[in-house]
Amino acid sequence: MQTQTVMDQPKFDLDQTMEHLVQLIHRPSITPNDAGCQQYLSRVFQRLGMQCHAFEVEGVSNLVAKIGKGKTRIAFAGHTDVVPAPYPEQWSADPFTLTDVDGLLIGRGVADMKGGIAAMLTAFEHALPHINLDDFTFYFLITSDEEGEAEYGTAEIMEYLKQRDEVPHYCIIGEPSSQSKVGDVIKVGRRGSVSGEVVIQGVQGHVAYPQDANNAAHKAMMLGRWLSELSWDEGSKDFPGSQLQITSIDTGTWTDNIIPGQCTLRFNVRYSHKQSQEQIIKRITDGLMQLKQLTKNIDIKWSRPCKPYFTSGSSIVDEASQNINIPTHIAPQDIDLIAEVERAIFNELKLFPRLSMSGGTSDGRFIAAAGCQVVELGLPNHSIHKTDEHVKKHDLHELTKVYKSVLLQILA
Repeated sequence: MQTQTVMDQPKFDLDQTMEHLVQLIHRPSITPNDAGCQQYLSRVFQRLGMQCHAFEVEGVSNLVAKIGKGKTRIAFAGHTDVVPAPYPEQWSADPFTLTDVDGLLIGRGVADMKGGIAAMLTAFEHALPHINLDDFTFYFLITSDEEGEAEYGTAEIMEYLKQRDEVPHYCIIGEPSSQSKVGDVIKVGRRGSVSGEVVIQGVQGHVAYPQDANNAAHKAMMLGRWLSELSWDEGSKDFPGSQLQITSIDTGTWTDNIIPGQCTLRFNVRYSHKQSQEQIIKRITDGLMQLKQLTKNIDIKWSRPCKPYFTSGSSIVDEASQNINIPTHIAPQDIDLIAEVERAIFNELKLFPRLSMSGGTSDGRFIAAAGCQVVELGLPNHSIHKTDEHVKKHDLHELTKVYKSVLLQILA
């Protein structure tokens, strides 16, 4: 009798993934409220024989689940929190109830990223009997603080793992990385980000007597023009270039006959590996000092710093990437995580994924900073944070298959 191989095992039913997703979507877990999502996940993890450690930091719920005793550590990271769903009357259905409309699944967080968590849960349940738990240890790292300030979520999880000498060597993040269909894009890095706020003081006055006033809005316009015309690097074949965008010009309560005496200008810089946060801050701060007409009564504050990261397979990237987090944590088994994910996508979907570093920031920066190879693979992202956030049921099934394939390739 011919022995059945791991890859020949019967395929799972999509209903299993749907059951997990229903449980997660109907919990309104708006950042940082987990709303019981992690309690549900803990029950599933414990049923699978995993050890769970749940802890809370400043109102943020975090969960670490693990199984195995191997020296090579691999993790799946995700977040249960979602952005709010304002104007629910504009949704086709209750945003916190999973609704199936002719194969289209609608619900807040279905793409970003409860769908990814549900898919990995099913994939892991089916792969678990074939995982070599003597050589590998597998982790689920779940937080409720990714969509917000991200101060007390994954950063705290990584600190917990560092103290226990359990930092993963490899990590898949379930962020919605795909564009048109599952597997067409995977993210292997993210640009850095830093936000600035400049408060400009003038002299308030009546619009009919400008000679007795000093218009702070005019100064803000001059500063905004200078900022918007700064030239930045064009990036590289691996990274999009750096850019600065003005995000707000605020004079406070508006009255049409008052010259504003104060104006707040806000901006954000997304930067590649050719820049560093320190270089950006110095360049803009020094530039302000050179604008003689604006040097008096100006206060600049910096916030929401996010460092870039870049995973380059199992090899070390060159010195041009000195400003980014690169994998340095040497694993007992040398695995090229990007190549394994690419192989799984091709085997299951017959696609060659495009490698990307575009988009906003993600918690991958905290994990990569600890020396871990990070790849982001998830559902299509075209509807995230929008009214009627949705994914195709077919895409949810495809992602589950790819996740299972990755697990079996690496861990079986």
